[in-house]
Amino acid sequence: MKKPGAPKIPNVAWREGRPRFMPGEPLRLLGYKGEDLKHEDGSWFTAGEALDWSATRAAEIATRRAALLKEANRKRPKGSKPIRHAPAVYTLANLFEDWKRSPRWVGGEAVGKRQIKQLSQHTRDNYRWKMSAIETHDHELYHAAVDALDATIIFGLYEELWAERGLATARACVATISSAISWGMKRGKVKLATNPAQSLGMQMPDLVVRFGEREEIAALIAAADLMDRPEIGDMVTLGVWTGQRQGDRLAMVEHSAELVRGRRMLRQSKTGAIVAVLESPELRERIQMARARRRRAAIEDPHIVLDERQWRPWLDDHYRHTYAKVRALAVAGLKVGESVDEALKRKAAPKDRKGVEILWKLAPCPSLATLHDRHFRATAVVWMALGGATVPEIISVTGHTPASATTILRHYLARHPEMADAAIGKMIAWFDSGEQTGAKL
Repeated sequence: MKKPGAPKIPNVAWREGRPRFMPGEPLRLLGYKGEDLKHEDGSWFTAGEALDWSATRAAEIATRRAALLKEANRKRPKGSKPIRHAPAVYTLANLFEDWKRSPRWVGGEAVGKRQIKQLSQHTRDNYRWKMSAIETHDHELYHAAVDALDATIIFGLYEELWAERGLATARACVATISSAISWGMKRGKVKLATNPAQSLGMQMPDLVVRFGEREEIAALIAAADLMDRPEIGDMVTLGVWTGQRQGDRLAMVEHSAELVRGRRMLRQSKTGAIVAVLESPELRERIQMARARRRRAAIEDPHIVLDERQWRPWLDDHYRHTYAKVRALAVAGLKVGESVDEALKRKAAPKDRKGVEILWKLAPCPSLATLHDRHFRATAVVWMALGGATVPEIISVTGHTPASATTILRHYLARHPEMADAAIGKMIAWFDSGEQTGAKL
């Protein structure tokens, strides 16, 4: 609220006697953003200081507009009339905002047979996080004219973010700028010959593939049951035996995932791919036990997995937090006569003492500390390969690309050469049989 008697100063608003620079739309297009008028020690400007600051800022704005006007007249076609007003600046911030208002963000639009698919919530949240990271790191670039961006500027941002936040974040932020500019170029909002955020030669991060060993998965499910969180065990089982993403498993419902000849027909939210997953005996048993628990609680809900403390669908954050607690129990182990809370406070298995034998209700599994829910898809790939499935057979279940499935298996071979040994063993058996390589000519 403006303080009674406060002076009227251009682009300055008063809130309980405290001045704040509030640029209008034309100034925001020039790259200006609102800010509190304070000294370095945190004290607020007086009315006189705010007036002096405003005069200095006004001169700065006039200089910037004059420079833009001069540049616009320099680039105008010969014979055309001189431009009398500085053109509005279309900034990277403006591009991001327009992009977020497009049908791919706010919801698909249908025009005749043309249907635009909306980006998933996870993808949109990731883009927003990267936009925020860019603005926080380089406010000036965020509000710079898109037409002024070039490969040198974008690569400089990439190197700075790499040094400050890591390679993965740097690559992701540049990719976000690239996607926004590509959209803007197609829509005529950006006048660039080429996308300056593409083909920068950015370094690829080291790929780390993690998958669960058989004893790790068993320990995780056992920990969930001991914590009276069997639904987490159900989610683990669904992940390993269907190879689907966490979001798809949390959203999986009976009416859209009904069995057809023993298979569940699923549509993946990220790619839209339709996969058919044969129901394994392990998964069937977990689902049947979940249904029995619901019948006892008189709960009717189509979701295959529910938060059984509240009998409602899981929220992503709450699920991740609960999964982390289950995993922590599996890492620490549970001693006979010990409560779950006591085990979680230990955080790790107690050190062995001579002459003292520990009786475990759940033996600790320290390696589980690095196993996240997203690793169950890779686990499904590896386990199917161990069972003799080919890459095309595997990706028909998980929806992976052939390249990503092959990458996962390559990392498995680096840790477990037994599969390669088996391949050589099969070749030896073929060679010793005397069978020919092909038909005789």
